[in-house]
Formats: sequence, structure tokens, C-alpha cells
Amino acid sequence: MPKAKNLTESETTSAVAPSIGEIMGRLLVLDMMAASATVRLLRLHDGQEKAELTAQILHEIDSTCRRRGLHLRDILDAQDYAKKILSDAQAHADRLDDIKFGYLDRNRN
Repeated sequence: MPKAKNLTESETTSAVAPSIGEIMGRLLVLDMMAASATVRLLRLHDGQEKAELTAQILHEIDSTCRRRGLHLRDILDAQDYAKKILSDAQAHADRLDDIKFGYLDRNRN
């Protein structure tokens, strides 16, 4: 029977736990992807649908966090973060629409 390779403590730690830089990089990628997708999504919906979408996202965060055993403060923080992403995405979507419509109006003159 083959023997298992003996790993040193540093090899075990690096194999199990990602570095802070790796975690930060992944979070930045997820943040950028969420913001980009949300901007595109918000540009396609009217005011009522945007409100419903926001409420649905916040509800999903609440139910998912509760299922995973997060404390109320953590759930509220997660919802606040989602609201910030949605607000920033809406502002960005509005700027893109202003630029697009401003460019189209310029061509008509």
C-alpha cells in the first residue's frame, strides 16, 4: 500500500486556505460582475419592475442568509451592500442612457 505524502505545515495551510490576496481578487471580480450585470438589467426595466427586482433581491438575501445561520446584523449589512450596488448600478445606467440619448439627439440637429 503506498504511503501518503507527509505535508509540512506551510504546505497544508496553503493547500487548504486561500491567501487574502486571492480572496480579495475573487471578491473584486464578483463585485465588478454584479455591478456590470445589474447595470444592464436595470436599463431594460421600467420603474415598477426595478422596484420589484430590488425587493426580490433583498428577500432572497434575507432567506439565503437565514438558511445559512447568519446573524440579523450580518443580514442587514448584506442587504445594505446590495442596495449600494443597486443604487450605483442605477446611477451608472442612467448616465449611459443620458450619453446614448444625448448622442442620438446630436445627430438629429
